[in-house]
Amino acid sequence: MNKLAEQVTSQERKQNKENYLYLLEKGKGLVNLFYATIRTAALYEPNNDAFRKQIGPLMQAVREIIEHEGELSFSSKEGYLFLNQARLRLDFENYVASRFILEFTQKLQIYKLTLESGISQAELQDLICILAHIDPNEKEPFEVIEKKIFEQNLGHIRLEKEREHPVPEAELTSLDQRRTAKKTFYRAISVVREFSQRTQSGKGMNLVKVKRLVQSLVDQILQNEEIFLELSALKNYDEYTYLHSTNVCILSLLLGLRLGLSKRELCELGLAALFHDIGKVKLPLELLNKPSEFDESEWAKMRKHPVMGVKNLLASLKLDPFSIRAMLVSFEHHLNLNLSGYPKLKEKRDLNLFSRIVSIVDTYDAMTSGRVYLKTPFPPDEALRKMFYVREKVYDPSLLKLFINLLGVYPVGSLVLLNDGQIGLVTKNNPDNPSSPKVKLIADQEGTKEVPEILDLSQDSSSSAEPGASRSILRCIDPQKYNLDLSQFIL
Repeated sequence: MNKLAEQVTSQERKQNKENYLYLLEKGKGLVNLFYATIRTAALYEPNNDAFRKQIGPLMQAVREIIEHEGELSFSSKEGYLFLNQARLRLDFENYVASRFILEFTQKLQIYKLTLESGISQAELQDLICILAHIDPNEKEPFEVIEKKIFEQNLGHIRLEKEREHPVPEAELTSLDQRRTAKKTFYRAISVVREFSQRTQSGKGMNLVKVKRLVQSLVDQILQNEEIFLELSALKNYDEYTYLHSTNVCILSLLLGLRLGLSKRELCELGLAALFHDIGKVKLPLELLNKPSEFDESEWAKMRKHPVMGVKNLLASLKLDPFSIRAMLVSFEHHLNLNLSGYPKLKEKRDLNLFSRIVSIVDTYDAMTSGRVYLKTPFPPDEALRKMFYVREKVYDPSLLKLFINLLGVYPVGSLVLLNDGQIGLVTKNNPDNPSSPKVKLIADQEGTKEVPEILDLSQDSSSSAEPGASRSILRCIDPQKYNLDLSQFIL
């Protein structure tokens, strides 16, 4: 009997996992369709061709999910968007659409929107039109929408009102800072992408625009560096080139802050770090995307990118202290402390402080990312350990020590196993107790949690492993072994 129960439970878990993965796959397209259709309905009448072209694919996607799941619901919990029971991942492709739906439904006081089996295209069309033309400044927008749904006899649509609960002022401030930080983070990626594309086509770049972005990053990091330290742990394989440059910029600024650099110096450092790899934009794509190890001739081409970076910056930017410092960092960031590395130098020289900072950060982010030519990224703690072993020859020992102190014993972004069997993502260090950081509990023996729990290990006094004992970290683990995409928990 026990064996039969175990088989049933195992089958249920397998089915639940399959449904969860199905919803994740379909959710991205559905969110984008909802967003596009609501925006189209706000501009055009229902009988307009532009609206008809949008409502058809949306209806097809809705019908497909309902046939598979029985019903379709959007809900929001603690700033996350859910499709049925699956928490949708915010990534570069659906970030705008997901944020729009989250903020839009929040304004309208909608906690959950459910479309039931049997819904017609006419009902879906009427719902979209109601949502597109509702005034969020209405005194009770939810009641207005609910009344319209009732009056138009949209029987296959259900709404649930957002639960009323007071949000502390400090929490609202934190949420606003996080939202702003994310926008600036994505803007930085967009600027690097635009700069790279313009450089490839031989066009110049507006340095004022770049400076404003870097100044915005500096201002926000000064306000709340914890958010940016967490965002810098984001790794995305497809966007590696632009994301890597953004992460290097953020971590360099955090390290510069620890050094006591002035605001102007931080802005110079940030711009130089943002474009340290700009020399790669004119390298062949087949070289950058090669899935296997480079041969000697390929490495020879790759080693040219520091000098190419100087040429690209010289052609794209006007000469001023910012652009000159950026050229210097581009040239030096692959030179080791003992001047080995590349490009080869004829005479001895002292490396620039900014170059030594970017060299450390560039290596760390590269080692912990899923790079094309590094199939298996190193866990953050192991990457730091490897770097520490060669500190005297390769890295400035004082800067590396400061960088390790910045990241902590368990660097932000590390996936850790706790002594009660739960899996957590490190989100904040604890300088007073480095072995007990703040973690986001994302999974347990049953699988991934729908809503992660934040736990400060330095203040924890309970454990499901041993009554009365504190929870603690056993070791770092590899997210790939558990098939976990950490970006969904960071974003």
